Amino acid sequence: MGSSRYKVGDLVRACFTYFEYYTYPYYDDEDDLFYPWLGVVVLVSYDKTLFGDEPLYEIVCTDGYIRWFSEFELMLINKS
Repeated sequence: MGSSRYKVGDLVRACFTYFEYYTYPYYDDEDDLFYPWLGVVVLVSYDKTLFGDEPLYEIVCTDGYIRWFSEFELMLINKS
């Protein structure tokens, strides 16, 4: 497994890369006030079947929801 770029407790900005593709035609720009999301990393896990050596991050977002992102969908705001 590769090493993860982000650690538990880091504050990150997160954007789904294929969000609009998978939600079309149900996605409406006016409905989503929290996109892109800010949140804190609470878990770093690995799913070798789906992501190979890439880490998968569980993020608690500022809107109260838990979302999962891959490493390339995150940007560090502040280290823990």
